[in-house]
Amino acid sequence: MKPEVLRALLADRELGELSPDVKELLDAYLEAVPSARAELDATTRTMSVARETIRQFADLAPTSETETEPNIVSMIPWLVPWLARAAALIAVAGLSVWIGYRAGVAGGSADKTAVVARAVDHRFDGLWTRYQVAYDSHRASFVVEKQP
Repeated sequence: MKPEVLRALLADRELGELSPDVKELLDAYLEAVPSARAELDATTRTMSVARETIRQFADLAPTSETETEPNIVSMIPWLVPWLARAAALIAVAGLSVWIGYRAGVAGGSADKTAVVARAVDHRFDGLWTRYQVAYDSHRASFVVEKQP
C-alpha cells in the first residue's frame, strides 16, 4: 500500500469516518505489516495532540459557517454614470442639429450661388487638365468633355 493512502486511511480511522468493513480490512493490514503499525502510532499521537490543542485553545477550532447576509447591490450607483453619459450625448447631438439648422437658415440662397460660382470659376487651371463628366440619357452613356 502506498504511504499516502495509508496515512489517509489512518487519519480517517482516527476521526471515525471509515465504514466497518474498511476498518476491519485496515486493522488486518496493520497487524500484518510492522511499518504500518509505526505509522498508526505516529498518526494517533498527532491526532491526540491536535485534539488537546483544540480543547485548550477553543478559538482555533473551525466554526460552522454562518449564513452571511446577501450582498445586495443597488443599480443606482451603476446606472447614474451611464445615464449622465447618455444625457451628455443627447445634449451634444441636439446642439449640433440646432447649430446646423441655424447655419443653413442664416446662409440663405446667396451662399449657394457663391458656391456654384466658385465651382465654375477656374482662374488657375494648374498643370492638370480638367474634365466634366455627364450622363446622356438619350444615348444611355457617359459623355466626357474637356473643360476650358
